[in-house]
Amino acid sequence: MTRRPVCEDGAAIVWSMLLSSVLVLVLVLGAVVADLLAARQRAAAAADLGALAGAPAAAHSDADACRAAAFVVRANGASLRGCSVADGEVTVMASARPRGPWSRWLATVLGGAPEPGASARAGLR
Repeated sequence: MTRRPVCEDGAAIVWSMLLSSVLVLVLVLGAVVADLLAARQRAAAAADLGALAGAPAAAHSDADACRAAAFVVRANGASLRGCSVADGEVTVMASARPRGPWSRWLATVLGGAPEPGASARAGLR
């Protein structure tokens, strides 16, 4: 009885296609995570700067402080989610949308994208 040799013609192509697909998936996920981290940093910077801008204006009125904070937050590419003034201390909450094309694509597929947020406090003492 003779054994037939196992034919492995084309196995390398299948494996290379599989590994290429995995590599592309890892790269896309890495790009989305990096974009979300960048949005988080943008939100944190906007919240910090908004709180710092609102602190001197808090001496005049709460509305002036929040108006100044909102202006600075928007100028830094984020959205103002909340602003409060207590005892001359301004608390600003901001969020920023991811800007990358893969994040926008994922948002369309999932029906919405996470919007990382941050908060900051500043006041004059």
